[in-house]
Amino acid sequence: MMTEDDYKHFVCVVAGDNPDLLMDEYDKNKNLEKQVVFKYKDADKIRNSYISEYEKILLNKEITKSEREYIELALDDIKNMSPEDFYYDLITTSNYEVDEDTGDAVYFSNKQGKLSYYQIGKLFSIPFLLKDGRETFQAKKKDIDWERIHMAGGDVYKRAWEMVMDGSKPTNEIEEQIFENMKDKTTYFQKFETKENYVTSNTAFWGYAFLSEKTGWIDADDCEDQFVWMSNFYDTFIKNLDDETILTIYECKK
Repeated sequence: MMTEDDYKHFVCVVAGDNPDLLMDEYDKNKNLEKQVVFKYKDADKIRNSYISEYEKILLNKEITKSEREYIELALDDIKNMSPEDFYYDLITTSNYEVDEDTGDAVYFSNKQGKLSYYQIGKLFSIPFLLKDGRETFQAKKKDIDWERIHMAGGDVYKRAWEMVMDGSKPTNEIEEQIFENMKDKTTYFQKFETKENYVTSNTAFWGYAFLSEKTGWIDADDCEDQFVWMSNFYDTFIKNLDDETILTIYECKK
């Protein structure tokens, strides 16, 4: 199963006439709002919670000698601080700002933030193939050659799996070449768990995220099974869109 780090750079497919405006809503650097992390009135409570947590750790007999010594020193430091001094030290070391009116620890963020950077496809995403043979990262649904970019060429991937994982023998020169190129990549194949997952992952049209004015932001984190997400992406988000809908492929960074 892929982790969040695997999708640090990812593709988002946007449906709509003003895709940049839609993407802006989820830009971590825009639409910033003040978020309260710690309240000044809770300084004593916060200090006591840290003391309690450190004391619990010291009860763990499995921590190393160096870890114990470090925690004991940190605990002594906290106990020798007033609640106010500990509170401001915590804010400083955590790089939070202080609200001048309340003294609360705050930071500013976009509550809907999903990405720190985005651009229309260029570096690592696969473009749409149009019916007239051109490649582009933005097009109307009706102009895209879906038969060429969604679930096309499955037989090649099916045979690759069968030869490498199931022990099937190549039947022609093309299959022999595929086998030679892939025969030592069993670990790679195992990541897909099944032949069906491998074929779908390599042939289905999908993106890590989908965005439209109607649906808002939806991404693979909302689906427990990454292969279900890949398999169903087209049918769930693309298939029933109006043919005049503009689709845009964006490359994003978390």
